[in-house]
Amino acid sequence: MSQQAPDFVAYVEQTEPIRQKYLQPLAFDTDEDGDQLEWTARDVIEELELIIDARATMAPKEFREEIRQQAKRLLK
Repeated sequence: MSQQAPDFVAYVEQTEPIRQKYLQPLAFDTDEDGDQLEWTARDVIEELELIIDARATMAPKEFREEIRQQAKRLLK
C-alpha cells in the first residue's frame, strides 16, 4: 500500500499560527522585577470578576470572547 505524502503547504498553513504563538514572549518572561506582571494579574482578576458578574446578561459566545481577551492579556 502506498500512502500519499501530506500536502506541505496545507500543513504549514495549519501549524504556523501555533508555532508563532509559542515564539511570542510571555508577560513573565519580560518583567524582570515582577511588578508589571503583578499589576496585570490583579487587573485581569478584577476584570474576570466583573465579566462573571455580568454573565447573566451576556451571550455565551460574548462571554467566552471576553474571557479569552483577559487570558491574552496575561500571555502578552
